[in-house]
Amino acid sequence: MNRSRRSFSFVTVLWLIAFGALLGVGYLLYDNYRSSTGLFALPTLPQLLPTATASPEVTPSAAATTTGSMIPTTLYIPSAGIYASVVEVFLDGTSWDVRNLGNNAGHLEGTAWLDAPGNIVLSGHVQLADGRQGVFATIGELVRGDLLLLQNGSEERRYGVREVSRVQPDDLSVLYPTQTEQLTLITCDSYDFFQNAYLERVVVVADRIE
Repeated sequence: MNRSRRSFSFVTVLWLIAFGALLGVGYLLYDNYRSSTGLFALPTLPQLLPTATASPEVTPSAAATTTGSMIPTTLYIPSAGIYASVVEVFLDGTSWDVRNLGNNAGHLEGTAWLDAPGNIVLSGHVQLADGRQGVFATIGELVRGDLLLLQNGSEERRYGVREVSRVQPDDLSVLYPTQTEQLTLITCDSYDFFQNAYLERVVVVADRIE
C-alpha cells in the first residue's frame, strides 16, 4: 500500500510539472501573438537617424508631410514575386510605428523620398501575426542585378540590386543618407524563440538605373 501511494504521488508531481510548463509556454505564445510588437512584428529601430550633416535630428521627408494627398506608390520586384503598396511609417517618439504596416512596404519617416536624391528606406514584415508570409519574406533571395521598380503615379523608377547583406539589429548605417539615388529594403531574420527577438536584419541595397 505504501509503495503504491509513493508511486502515485511521484507520477502526480511529474504531471503537474509538465502541465505547468505547458501553461507557461502557451501564455508566452498568446502574449506575443496579441502584442503588436511581439513574436511576428518587425522589431523597432532607434528613433534618431543621422543626417547628411551628422546631426542627430530627423528631418521628415516630403512623403511624411503630405501623406494625406500623397500620390499612391507601389513597389514591384519581379524576381521575388513582390507587389505591394508603399505606406508611410511614422516615428512615434521612440521608434517607427509598424503596428498597422500589414502586408504593405513601409517608408520610414526621416529617410529620403522621391523628391530629392538620397537613401529611400522601406521596411516590411518577414511574417505576419497569423503566421502567413510577410511582404519581404523573400528579399534575402535577391541577387546582384535584380530589378526593383517604384511606381509613383505615372512615374516609374528602376533600381538594380547592388548587394544583399545581414546586419545586427542596432546597425543604423544602412539608414544613413546618401548623395546618390538609392533604395534600401529591410526586414527581420534569425528569430530566436528564447530571446523573443530577431537577431539579424536582411538588407537589400539597390541603385537607381533609370
